[in-house]
Amino acid sequence: MKFLQNIRENIGFSMLCKHAAKLKRNKSFNNLDTAKTVGILFDSAQQQNYESAKHFMKTLSDNGIEVEALGMVLNEEMLRYFPPTNNVSLFRLDKLTFFGYPDDERVKPFLSREFDILINLCLDENLCIDYVMGMSKAKFKVSMNLRSEDFADFILQYSPENRPTTDELIVKIQKYLSALRKA
Repeated sequence: MKFLQNIRENIGFSMLCKHAAKLKRNKSFNNLDTAKTVGILFDSAQQQNYESAKHFMKTLSDNGIEVEALGMVLNEEMLRYFPPTNNVSLFRLDKLTFFGYPDDERVKPFLSREFDILINLCLDENLCIDYVMGMSKAKFKVSMNLRSEDFADFILQYSPENRPTTDELIVKIQKYLSALRKA
C-alpha cells in the first residue's frame, strides 16, 4: 500500500513541476516594508503552530498589511478545534485528489490571489505544501526547504538536525524580510 502511495505521489510531484513551470505570475521582490498583502501557509496539526501563525498574522495586520492564511488539518474532526475566522481557511489532509493534491474549495481562492508575499510556515515537507507553493500566483514566495527550489523565491535552509520551531522560523522570516532591500 505504501509502495503504491509513493508511486502516486512521485507522479503527482512530477506533474506538479510541469504545471508550476507553466504558471504565469507577476514575480517581484517584496519585503515587509513594501508588502500590502501577505498569504501564510501553515500546518495546524499542532495547536501551537496555529497560535503562532495567528500571532504572526496579528503582527502583520497591526503594521497595515492585509493577511490571509491557509492552514492544514489532518481530518474533519480537527476542524472543530479551530474557531472559524474571516482571514483563515483550513483544508483537510484526508481530502486529497488521486495524486495527493488538496481537494478542497478553500484552496483555490488562496492560490489565485496575487499576494505580495506568500510565507510558508510548514516545517515538514509534503505534496500539499508543494502544491500550494508551486501553484500560488503570489509575487514573492518565502519558504523553508522544499522538494523543488522552483516553488519559492527565497528559501531558508535548515538541516534536519537543526530544524526550527514555528516561532523560530517566524523570527527568522521577519528578520530577513525586514532587512532585505531591492537592489
